Amino acid sequence: MRIAVCDDMQKDLDEMRGWLIQTWQDAEVDTFIRGAELLRKMRMGTRYDLVFLDIIMKPENGIDLGRRILRDFPDSKLVYVSNSREYGPEIYELNAFYYLLKPCETEKLEEIRRRYQKYQDRRITVRLNKDHLENVPFHRISYIENEHNNLLIHLTNGSFLRIRESMQRFMESLDERFMRVNRGVIVNMEAIERMDSDSCRVEGLIFMLSRKERSEMRKRYNDWLFKNAMGEWEP
Repeated sequence: MRIAVCDDMQKDLDEMRGWLIQTWQDAEVDTFIRGAELLRKMRMGTRYDLVFLDIIMKPENGIDLGRRILRDFPDSKLVYVSNSREYGPEIYELNAFYYLLKPCETEKLEEIRRRYQKYQDRRITVRLNKDHLENVPFHRISYIENEHNNLLIHLTNGSFLRIRESMQRFMESLDERFMRVNRGVIVNMEAIERMDSDSCRVEGLIFMLSRKERSEMRKRYNDWLFKNAMGEWEP
């Protein structure tokens, strides 16, 4: 487990590192007082499971920094830290894993740890052929598409798995982070880069929303984003 913390206040940075080490005793915690330093470390190959970002920072605020991290490192989950709830709308649009209010409470950090563990543990077993079963973590799935009598499970690393299964039966095995946007495509809402009035974008691809359910899909997506950021959604 690797965790990064970015805050331009050294006192807050040191306190957060101490709390995280107490909560995740087996975690490696790196701290950064500038967002550019964090990005440089990640671009050199260091991957962080969780990134804690203070919102009010200079020269680059946590929201803009988060956008850059999500663009280049979509597997990292963001936890935003703030003195106020006023940034809620911006945070849930970024698909934040959690919105942590200062002063931080150890109970909230324990909640983040518990939720992250459940998030990592949820998975589905698929049969690739008669001799090969594979366990696929939900968070590694970007989208699923119908291909004749097969399903293609597209993963976050750019690869895909081909299985013989019906779309409906497969959908029933997933949790509520997944949404069937039309007859042939299921998307992981965590992987949605942009939701428009009639379509959504996942990994640079545009998927049209079912015409009859567009309004309901947009509402479901926005509700899920808000619950996720506020810590109200359980994997």
